[in-house]
Amino acid sequence: MASKANGVEEWVRAPPPPGTCFSRMMNAIYNPEEHSFLGRTPKRWGIVLTFYLVFYAVLALMFALCMGGLYLTLEPKRPTYLLHESLIGANPGVASRPLYETPVLRYSVDNSSAYQPYVQQLEEFFQPYMADRWYTSKKGCTAEDHYGFPENPCIFIKVNKIIGWKPEYYDVNELPADMPEDLVEYIQKLDATQQQQVWVSCLEEKANDTKLEYPWGQGLPGSFYPFTNDQGYRSPLVAVRLSSPAHNLNIVIRCRAWAKNIIQNKSLKEPSGYTRFQLYVEANDSANDTEVLT
Repeated sequence: MASKANGVEEWVRAPPPPGTCFSRMMNAIYNPEEHSFLGRTPKRWGIVLTFYLVFYAVLALMFALCMGGLYLTLEPKRPTYLLHESLIGANPGVASRPLYETPVLRYSVDNSSAYQPYVQQLEEFFQPYMADRWYTSKKGCTAEDHYGFPENPCIFIKVNKIIGWKPEYYDVNELPADMPEDLVEYIQKLDATQQQQVWVSCLEEKANDTKLEYPWGQGLPGSFYPFTNDQGYRSPLVAVRLSSPAHNLNIVIRCRAWAKNIIQNKSLKEPSGYTRFQLYVEANDSANDTEVLT
C-alpha cells in the first residue's frame, strides 16, 4: 500500500490478514494470493538462486586457477626452496633410535615387559631395511640379538634427511683438533676409498665406566648422499652398543656427527650437530645408590 504525504510517496506495510495463529503461520510458508513461498515468488527465488549459483561458480573457478598455478610451480619430489633458502636450513640435525616419550629410557633387566616395547619398536623401524644388503651384512645390534636388550642395549644414530645436502668430508690429514682420539685412530686405519664418510663419536657426559662399542663402524657412508627423495631410500645408521651399563644410574650419552658442514651448537635453545640419549637400567642385584634423575 502506498500513501503520499507533502508530495512524498511513502511505502507502508499492510497489516497482516486476520486469522488464527496457525493460518497466519501457514500463510507465511505459502501465500496462495501472491503465489509466494517463504515470502518470495518463484521469479524472485529464481533470481536469488541464479545469483548464488553464478557467484559460487566464479569463486570455484578462481580457486581452481590459483591452485592450478601453484601446482605448476611445484616439483613432485622436492620443495621449491632448498638448503640455505629453506626454513630448515643446511645444517642437518642428529637423531637416535629407539624413541622414548619420557625424558629417560628406563627399564628393568628383570622385567621383560619393560624393555620389550623398545625391541619391538626397533624391529618395526628396521623392517624396511630387510631388503638392503647394507643392513643385512651387519653383525651385532640386530634382531638376532634383540638389539642388545636388556644387558647391552644398542642405540642407533642417524643424520636427518635434507634434500640436496651433501657432506663436506674431512681430509684424513686435517682432522679437527677436538675430534676424539679413538675416532681419529679409526679413520686413519681405513683405506682411502672408505674415508669419505660422516663420522660419529659418542661419549658419556658423566663418566660411569660405560663401555661404548661400534659394531657397525663409526661412519655413515658418503654413497648415501645427497638425499634426493628417491623411493625406497633408507638413512644410514651407526650402531652404538652400551656394553654392560651400570645399573641404577642415570647414563647420559652424547653423540656427535662430524663433517665440515655440520655445525655443532651446544645451546639448549637451538642444539645442532649432536643428540643426547639418556638411559636408566634398573636391577635388583646392584648395591649402588640410585642417582636422582634430572
